[in-house]
Amino acid sequence: MVHARTVGDQTLSFIVSGKLWRNSLVMMDRETSSLWSHITGKCLDGELAGSRLDQLPSVQTSWKLWQSAHPETRVLKKSEEITSSKYQKYFDNPEMIGILPMTWQQDRLPGKTLIHGLLVNDSALAILDDSVNSDSPLEVDLNGLTVAVHRDKDGGVRAVRPDTGEKLLIRLAYWFAWSAYFPETGIYPAPAFQED
Repeated sequence: MVHARTVGDQTLSFIVSGKLWRNSLVMMDRETSSLWSHITGKCLDGELAGSRLDQLPSVQTSWKLWQSAHPETRVLKKSEEITSSKYQKYFDNPEMIGILPMTWQQDRLPGKTLIHGLLVNDSALAILDDSVNSDSPLEVDLNGLTVAVHRDKDGGVRAVRPDTGEKLLIRLAYWFAWSAYFPETGIYPAPAFQED
């Protein structure tokens, strides 16, 4: 998720706090030392508690897909080459789903299932990443609201209301993080019922 840095007329700069809330990253702003959820953009504690950062549209994709769809893109090059990610072991291990023990959400999906989360008012829906393709949009129901979800040529997943053309913000997340924040979330497509 990408959030705006402003609250009222104040521009904030963020660092990693080293803390987790519901097994997800907590950011801290340098200006007030307030703590913020990166999932919801809400300030959890500190001088700005209760404030919320606006979410900005963003996509997570590969450079190959992005460059093919947007060949005019300019790249900010770092001074040193990046050859690997310090988080690679975490990404590769499906058992590493956080520090705090959380098992209830795995009754519905494995913790590291990649989803695209939609949130409208109090209704949440987790759309499985591998169900979204660029051939044809999905039409999903979010508590009576029809939403079209599709993957663009640049690899980004986007959501729009077909009735109004309004673009909706979508959040890429692991299932364990999304379901910890939105335990009543729906899932698309609905997983098949499994008996113990």
